Amino acid sequence: MPRRRLVPALVALLLGLHAWLALDAAATKGVSFDEGLHLAAGYNIWLNRDHRIDGANGDLIRRWATLPYLVSRPAFVPRDDFHWRTAGGYELGYRFLFELGNRPESLLRQARAMNLLLGLAAGLLVFLWSRRLFGPAGGLVSLALFAFSPSLLALGGTASTDLSITLLLFASTGCIARLLEAVTPGRLAASLATFALLVLAKPSAAVILPVAALLLAARLLRSAPLPVTVGRRARVIAGPRGQSAVFLVCIGLHAASGWAAIWAHYDFRYAASPEPADPSILLPRIPNPDGTSPLLAVTLAWCERHRALPEGFLRGAERLLANDDAVGSFLAGEWAVDGRVLFFPYAIWVKTQPAVFVLLGLGVFAWCRRRAARDECAAPPAHPLPPAHALLPHFALIGCYLAFALAEDLNIGHRHVLPIYPPLFVLAGASALLLRGRRRWPRWAIAGALVFLVADSTAVRPHYLAYFAPHAGGPAEGYKHLVDSSVDWGMNLPALRAWLDRHDPQRRTPLHLAYFGNDNPRHHGIQARLLPGFFERRTVRPYPLAPGYYAISASLLQGVHTAAFGPWSRNYESAYRSAKADMHRLESEHRRAGRTGRGHEVAFDPAQLRRFKLYDHLRFARLCAWLRHRGRPHGHAGHGILIWRLDYADLQAALEGPPAELADTPYAIRSFP
Repeated sequence: MPRRRLVPALVALLLGLHAWLALDAAATKGVSFDEGLHLAAGYNIWLNRDHRIDGANGDLIRRWATLPYLVSRPAFVPRDDFHWRTAGGYELGYRFLFELGNRPESLLRQARAMNLLLGLAAGLLVFLWSRRLFGPAGGLVSLALFAFSPSLLALGGTASTDLSITLLLFASTGCIARLLEAVTPGRLAASLATFALLVLAKPSAAVILPVAALLLAARLLRSAPLPVTVGRRARVIAGPRGQSAVFLVCIGLHAASGWAAIWAHYDFRYAASPEPADPSILLPRIPNPDGTSPLLAVTLAWCERHRALPEGFLRGAERLLANDDAVGSFLAGEWAVDGRVLFFPYAIWVKTQPAVFVLLGLGVFAWCRRRAARDECAAPPAHPLPPAHALLPHFALIGCYLAFALAEDLNIGHRHVLPIYPPLFVLAGASALLLRGRRRWPRWAIAGALVFLVADSTAVRPHYLAYFAPHAGGPAEGYKHLVDSSVDWGMNLPALRAWLDRHDPQRRTPLHLAYFGNDNPRHHGIQARLLPGFFERRTVRPYPLAPGYYAISASLLQGVHTAAFGPWSRNYESAYRSAKADMHRLESEHRRAGRTGRGHEVAFDPAQLRRFKLYDHLRFARLCAWLRHRGRPHGHAGHGILIWRLDYADLQAALEGPPAELADTPYAIRSFP
């Protein structure tokens, strides 16, 4: 096959493989934590023009992912539904998927296919940019890194905000960089369009502002002439004052396009409610978000007072600012309720494939070597080396986004730094510069890295979200490093069903399930005693913990989304002992009075049931603390749900024996449903 046809064929092959792997893996996964919210909110916007639910956070993907629903027309809740009227996003999503007669698998398949299109666009853009810098071989190296990236495969098959912000930050950075080189109508239109979509993707779109500022400053410092084309007229502007004037006009146009995009998404209407005159249609509001900077608070207040932005967008921004300080995190055996500087660097280290680091290192070596050779040689090289300023957009995007992430209080998942990977992959394409020499070792090194890349990715298939690098112990050890959406995003109930089918097909062993997520165990044919979870969707009655299988989501095992946050501590132990004595006293009183339910369960009144719930949560937290020190689980479902088989002796040791850990950390017991 001629070379000019071989490269497009390889590009199509890699993108096709990426699409197949992502969709094939997605077919084995249940609903992720946020998918129901995004899909219900997006469909609600199309049907009811209702913008009350969680605005300013994924507006674009909600519209985009639910476009197929305008053809398939799934059922949706009526306007008199309680959760619709109160804007209960997660509960509305749960009803939409499981309680209206819709087929969740079909709804997910349609939305995930739309999201995957964004992934394919990002992959193609990675190839094109890398090819421009390092030639076709560099483009193929970069595209291979993208195509087999476990994180991009996992999130490409999930309807979430992460891939849209990744694509549009990358695309907008590229469009701005090209616009700064030459202002033409086509480049300006492309930059305005990508920027308009970017502001609807996610609040972290604000990273484009420092990125653009760095690129603009570097462009002005270079003092290179600026070609400007308006219609059929073209001219070159050499002076910094003239160039600054042109760039100020471009900045104004970008601000106008972003502002217009927000209003267009919200139907050019200030009110979030489709019926502002009806007071029973509620719009939740958090009036004083914690941790909001005074400047940001004043800006939001000014926008509200002058109606500069839609109400739904402003309320959504307030909600995001209020929630990021209250979410706990786990990092390699340590807990925190605020942001930690080391969280994302550590997540990148343990969640990035070693082949990426190897190829990046080879790329740096190749560029520096070619640069030195070019400086020593008077004759021009056969293949020009990209100048340093051509690489600046990638370094700017990586650096600015990491700075943004490090300043964040929300440390819940490696996916929040996904936008750094496309520019990293492009920079790794510089390793292909080594292929232009006569030495053989670079070819073997690059080939070996790519072979390991494919094998490393294939080994974790289809549980791409749970990927951890070999130097971190692999996916089996992942829950000891990170939890939440870095490994356990609530999508593994189908995998749990498959595990039970293999190990207990007759369902003779009782199953106890502590589940983190918004999927429905019964929908997947899982019958279990439900332990405390997040979200809580169970009817709680007093019950004993009995021998059997214990399937526990990693985020609950590590005490992140439980009433007893963090390590088991002295104040938790004291509260547990007190609650346990209270339960024994209540049970004795009820048995003496002959008030017992079916199966000799005690029938508590509402006040007593509340006391049991406290005991139930503390009992579960003590069990998790014991399991954390027990060693590897007996099994797992997608590495996100960990499974033990416990007998009476195990339960006695966990609940009655000395605490497996006893920290002095004074975390308070969280509220529980």
